[in-house]
Amino acid sequence: MTSRASVAKRAAVVMCVAALGVSLGTVARVLWAWRDVERVAFAPDAARAALDATTVPSTVTTVAGDAADPDGRATTTAAIAYTPDAAMDVFLIIGSDERSPDAMSRRADVIMIFILPTDGSDPVLVSIPRDLNLPNPCTGGMDRVNVNLNGCGDAVSGPEQVAIAVEDFTGLPIDHFVLFTFEGFRKIVERIGGIEICPEMAVRDPGVDPVPLDLPGGCSIADGDQALAWVRSRHTLGLVGGAWVPLPTTDLDRNQRQQDLVIEAMRRLKDLHDISELSALIEELAGQFTIDDGLSLTRAISTAWSLRSLDVTQITRPTLPVAFATDEAGRSVLIPQATFESVVIAANPGLARYFERSG
Repeated sequence: MTSRASVAKRAAVVMCVAALGVSLGTVARVLWAWRDVERVAFAPDAARAALDATTVPSTVTTVAGDAADPDGRATTTAAIAYTPDAAMDVFLIIGSDERSPDAMSRRADVIMIFILPTDGSDPVLVSIPRDLNLPNPCTGGMDRVNVNLNGCGDAVSGPEQVAIAVEDFTGLPIDHFVLFTFEGFRKIVERIGGIEICPEMAVRDPGVDPVPLDLPGGCSIADGDQALAWVRSRHTLGLVGGAWVPLPTTDLDRNQRQQDLVIEAMRRLKDLHDISELSALIEELAGQFTIDDGLSLTRAISTAWSLRSLDVTQITRPTLPVAFATDEAGRSVLIPQATFESVVIAANPGLARYFERSG
């Protein structure tokens, strides 16, 4: 970055925080807090062009059969280009055990799409199940969507490939991404003083690593370890009639838990009294998450601060209908049973204009 560009960026940050009515001392702290936030190149359009065009299918038809569809109907997922709309921002939220871009065999354990309209319309939060069977932009075959975090050699990074796969499924261009580690998630929960979790009964899962799940029934404030165990538990046991019995713990159940904690974390942002407290939070957690280099400091600050005023009860949270199936390798996968467009519009008809087809 040139000296002139660096000066311009700092000036923009100064103007941004000054507009929020803070002191020059706070401006300096904001700049200092954001200096250690890892920012990586993120250009899905350029990455898409770098892939072999023959490996990116425009329409994929999966005949689910009895395992995925009792009626034996075919489920069609089409990669349709929609008109980008400046009136909304689409964020890709990725959670993984490993944050380093150089790590091998990474998997995205959490994939969410957060649609934030800039006109005041209700935001939308949708989970993409990690085992959703979608076209792999790198190989051209079908695979679980979470494997895309491995990227495609030197041509496409993990976040870019996840974004391409998600764009092909949803039809919405991804504007920005946030990637966090589970350790980062734990520290975030600790930093905000814990998160309320409300299981109907006492729950536990001794198989969760590194700290087993052990929560009482009803609402309680869970620390970072227990919040992490709650979202990671794959074999949850519930105390029913004095006995511990297995509870349903599918991808969809974990998606619900993940969303609940994201919503609760957003709600807790209201506890921040001024932007200096936000800066202190970012400074402490800077090494625990990664954002794209297209998300400017001014935009990141203003977006994070504006979430304080968001009424989290107004966030629309539709669930993608899926069917359980087994792929050719014998692995359990999930087959989408509806288009992303139809699910989102059914939940919030006002968003139909965002799905206007281009061309």
